[in-house]
Amino acid sequence: MQSDAFKPRIDLHGERVEEALARLERFLDRAILSDERDVTVIHGHGSGFLKSAVRDYLKTSAYVSTFRPGDPWEGSDAVTIVTINK
Repeated sequence: MQSDAFKPRIDLHGERVEEALARLERFLDRAILSDERDVTVIHGHGSGFLKSAVRDYLKTSAYVSTFRPGDPWEGSDAVTIVTINK
């Protein structure tokens, strides 16, 4: 089993915005290379700064086709579901 296999989920909650966005960018790079269609970004609720920063970043990312808050069974508004451009 390959330990560095891409997992279509990243957990950023509890991180500072700057480091979280850098990790998110690398994660999206890997998602494209792994030919993923949908990925999950966990940012939590917290103060809302990280969620806002993540969603603002996704609005400008060339990798992103669409994104939405998670459904209740996916984590609700504590996660963002991202559809990758193909």
